[in-house]
Amino acid sequence: MALLFLLANRAWAERCIAIDGDTLVCNHQKVRLTNVYAAEMNQPGGSAAKKKLQALVQSRDVGLVTHGHDRYGRILAEVYVDGRRIEQADIGPRAGRGSTWGADRHVYVRTVQAKKAK
Repeated sequence: MALLFLLANRAWAERCIAIDGDTLVCNHQKVRLTNVYAAEMNQPGGSAAKKKLQALVQSRDVGLVTHGHDRYGRILAEVYVDGRRIEQADIGPRAGRGSTWGADRHVYVRTVQAKKAK
């Protein structure tokens, strides 16, 4: 319920731009989507993933549910547009990562969440 209240609160909404298929800049801060894994811009599918993410957030209010920061200082967040969470399916299946993508980039988020659950 609290999430719905925050998403409905326009003062909380932000305007964002995509810098690649899984990273936004919102209010001059980089935000890494926690549940989307897209190709880098120099990899096949990277440009298409960025265009899809930009189309999702363009001229819309974006809500963030943050989960700390990654090792690069980016905010880790679930990203909501018009009350709906952006998912991998919105960007594309693996978005160009292919079968070689096996890295676990968000161990930090799961570690923090596990500690909170205890």
